Amino acid sequence: MSTLFICPTPIGNLEDISERVLKTLASVDVIYCEDTRRAKKLTDNFSISTPLKSYFLGNEISKVSEIEKTLDKGMNVALISDAGTPLISDPGNALIQQLILKNYSIVSIPGPSSVLTALTISGFELNEFQFLGFIPKAGKEKEEFIVKLLNSKMPSVCFTSPKRLLKDLNNFEKEGLDSEIVICRELTKKFETIYRGSINSLKNQISETLKGEITIVVGPSKNDKKIDLDIDSA
Repeated sequence: MSTLFICPTPIGNLEDISERVLKTLASVDVIYCEDTRRAKKLTDNFSISTPLKSYFLGNEISKVSEIEKTLDKGMNVALISDAGTPLISDPGNALIQQLILKNYSIVSIPGPSSVLTALTISGFELNEFQFLGFIPKAGKEKEEFIVKLLNSKMPSVCFTSPKRLLKDLNNFEKEGLDSEIVICRELTKKFETIYRGSINSLKNQISETLKGEITIVVGPSKNDKKIDLDIDSA
């Protein structure tokens, strides 16, 4: 049976790609990726000539039937994201759900993930944690995001952009978040930097001109009061 392979790619350091992923990318008939230009840099680096096709947030629904037809022809397909493990705050969920419904063969290969890398370097207890994706910019979603942090008794992992990092920290402080925070910048890359501390101390460490990929680990809340948006509003 033809198979869709979910293939994680390095989050920065190319040496983190596994031999299994390289063999898979070289052997499948087509690779679907977020950005064909970015993916080509990866495949060229490892002398992989497999054809590349786009699969990103704007076209992911329309591409599902195309991938199904490819699999129906007996061809194998690989799915990659720009970096890390596909589907984690990246396109792919609609595709996997549809393929499961129609009993296609799906294989997920383990590999790099900024979520797990940040957690293991955080120093927090990791028997349990929650992943919250990208920090919302505004509205009800942002309020609900903050409440999840304020009520959490476990570490929380989230993403933001370097341009929004100080705004997000200011908002955390405004809402009364008292957790210890670990900010991971450019994980696995040459200029990897880890910032640790309270919100106030982190604001003094971070420049407004900061650049690079940002992953944040927020420690368990010290607040004993359960916060409910609807009750508080009433």
